[in-house]
Amino acid sequence: MPKLAIVLPCFNERESIEHAVIQLTALIKKLAGERLISKNSYLFFVDDGSSDESWSIIEKFNSYNKAIKGLKLSRNFGHQIALLAGLSEVTQNCDAALSIDSDLQQDPLAIRDFVTEFLNGADVVIGVRKDRAKDGWLKKLTALGFYKFMGLMGVGTVPNHSDYRLLSKRALEALALFPEANIFLRATCLHLGFKIRTVFFDVNERKYGQTKYSISKMLRLAFDGITSFSVAPLRIIAITGFVIFISSFGMGGYVIWHKLFLGDSVPGWASITLSIYFIGGLQLFFLGVVGEYVGQIYKTVKNRPRWICEHKLD
Repeated sequence: MPKLAIVLPCFNERESIEHAVIQLTALIKKLAGERLISKNSYLFFVDDGSSDESWSIIEKFNSYNKAIKGLKLSRNFGHQIALLAGLSEVTQNCDAALSIDSDLQQDPLAIRDFVTEFLNGADVVIGVRKDRAKDGWLKKLTALGFYKFMGLMGVGTVPNHSDYRLLSKRALEALALFPEANIFLRATCLHLGFKIRTVFFDVNERKYGQTKYSISKMLRLAFDGITSFSVAPLRIIAITGFVIFISSFGMGGYVIWHKLFLGDSVPGWASITLSIYFIGGLQLFFLGVVGEYVGQIYKTVKNRPRWICEHKLD
């Protein structure tokens, strides 16, 4: 039976960890009893620089249950890096790794379906939530807008898929070949090229604590995803510059026509000022977009470690 590692990134989740341990250890035992996974399957928590007692709680569970392992990062590196660190750590000690948020809002009962798809030959199994009926209007609007915008920018993602997925061992080994500093796992895992299957799941109410995924973090994730997987913004800049360049010839011809044939060309302060502000604002915006790409290059060429381990529990 395949050995399954369940990777749970967490940041200040002291209220949720015990609940996750109870639910998932029971689920592992049940799936092992049904001979779907190995009885040596385990949980692997990744503490992303929590400032609360999250790590001490993980240590407590590890002290009497070696099926609960963990990694503590030296500071908060962000959700994607914490998740990647966990997947990297378990690659050589599992046949497949499944990632799920430690608050268990993503229905853990769907893990059976993930494992079934894996046993049927899938290397990448992605979880897609069935609906967003429980979300508020702002959360629903921003989430749907996020996936729509990513699609328009040419980034291949699956709507309503977060980071609830299963990767086979060879998919994990292929993922390790991607060296970029700001990795966007939702697109990278689809980019691996292996057999992909989809599992639909329900979203539960959060039992403890508050969500740590703010709108600013979602925007940062969107920027990282776009600059990591798409050159569409650079092409938009080039096309816009070309259109403005061509338009300037038309405007020049219009001015010359009025000057030579109509004689009513009076330079206007408002039109000059508006055009300066428009062109200046456009240039600054485009410089910002180019700067995002330069920033990605800068982070990559420095070749700094993507995460730093402070403690590890085996």
